[in-house]
Amino acid sequence: MQTLWLKFADDSTLPQHFNDEDKKKLQRIYDVQDAGSVWRRAAAALGFPAITDRDLLLRWHNDAPYINWSLMVEMVTSGWVALMPSASGGFEHIVKTNLFGLFRLLKSQWKVGAYLAERLTPDRPLPVSSDEQLVESTALGLALQSIMLRLPAHTPQELATWLAAPDSAPQKVRRTVKEIQAIQKHRTLLSPAWEELFPHHLEPAHLKPAPAYFWDEPPKDVTVAPVQRAPIQNDWTGLPVCAGQVTGKAILVRKVVSSLGALDPSDFPVLVFPRARPETVELFPHASALLFAEGGAMSHACTVAREQGIPCITGLGPDFFQRLEEMGGSLWIAMDGAAGTVKIIQR
Repeated sequence: MQTLWLKFADDSTLPQHFNDEDKKKLQRIYDVQDAGSVWRRAAAALGFPAITDRDLLLRWHNDAPYINWSLMVEMVTSGWVALMPSASGGFEHIVKTNLFGLFRLLKSQWKVGAYLAERLTPDRPLPVSSDEQLVESTALGLALQSIMLRLPAHTPQELATWLAAPDSAPQKVRRTVKEIQAIQKHRTLLSPAWEELFPHHLEPAHLKPAPAYFWDEPPKDVTVAPVQRAPIQNDWTGLPVCAGQVTGKAILVRKVVSSLGALDPSDFPVLVFPRARPETVELFPHASALLFAEGGAMSHACTVAREQGIPCITGLGPDFFQRLEEMGGSLWIAMDGAAGTVKIIQR
């Protein structure tokens, strides 16, 4: 049976690049053999089975962490869904239709619902120790993957639109969408525990390329041919995060630390980032709007932007940030957070 290894999202609360010491820390967290590991305790809190007789849960490629996604899907679906290679070179979900499997899945969903009802109770205090905060954060991440099964087939654009305005979602999914929002909001409160364990080091100037996923073994490094650039464009569309129409001066931010002292406190520009990384939230008080070239609508940064009501769009594409750098000069941007559209105006 083939195993799908999925790269940790770039917009997670973890760093993109791991040194040897940080690798050991993460491996201890995801140790399926250790009953006291963060992973095993989080799975137990949700009633998921302790799968210890399979391949390791975590592996590395070019200093980037990959998680055993085949094992993850098996856990959160109680074996109801399996992953198989698709003809296109990607992967597809295969449903194992049997009554016993369906019963296990429904039982698992009930346990996850009970856990969320307890943990997401308003005014419930956070766990005292950082270790327990890591366990709760991990359990909530697993619960999130589980309740996503309740959603019908959807595109990233549709999910982003539902998260930005839950009342606009189809009636049958509104409750689940609001539950997803609540989970992500609570996980942002627990993120300092991760940041304490894995401080955001300065990333190397040139990271080794790492594919989004691979089957069984990572591909050998290959030389990538130069990509032919698209024609110059001024209009872009991404994933809506938080509604609001803003026209303002654009400030491109590559490094958060060096930008903190450079921003004029009396000015509130449209801040543009290459990725929706957690450390970007430090600059949010200085922004009238936020744009991310890459990152998911459920990322830590986008969750904070949504909670703070800052007009925001993500997923505008890797060419978006580069194009603004090439244009240079004094750039002004008009954005519509609800529609996920951006228009570049050069003045």
